[in-house]
Amino acid sequence: MPIEIIEKDAKDPLKHFIIIKARGEDAGFFELDESEDRKKYSNNPKALLLRGFSVNPKYQGRGIATGSIYALPEFMEMEFPDFDQVVLGVNARNIPAQRLYQKAGFEDTGRRIMRSKGEQLVMSLYTNKAK
Repeated sequence: MPIEIIEKDAKDPLKHFIIIKARGEDAGFFELDESEDRKKYSNNPKALLLRGFSVNPKYQGRGIATGSIYALPEFMEMEFPDFDQVVLGVNARNIPAQRLYQKAGFEDTGRRIMRSKGEQLVMSLYTNKAK
């Protein structure tokens, strides 16, 4: 849940909280992490780890998740121009999420990470905008 991530990471300057807005309300959330944790997902020093991606239940089914993932490369170019890759772990059983990420350009890297909730597929999106 986002509140758990926020409470754990709020004082860490390498953890960046992103609030997704819709009609002036908080519709979703994710974190872009530039801490050492990202090295489990990518060897690229210009990678950011996307974690905690969630959409407020009130806004689910309205394209918020899809729109925000599709907007991620442009957002990265504007807000994080020194990074050229976003990586994430998605539960191997969560086929709808995997499809969403694939449609937005993420690719399965072949890496697998075991987490408390099961096997995670590591997916990656290159933004190709690093300066």
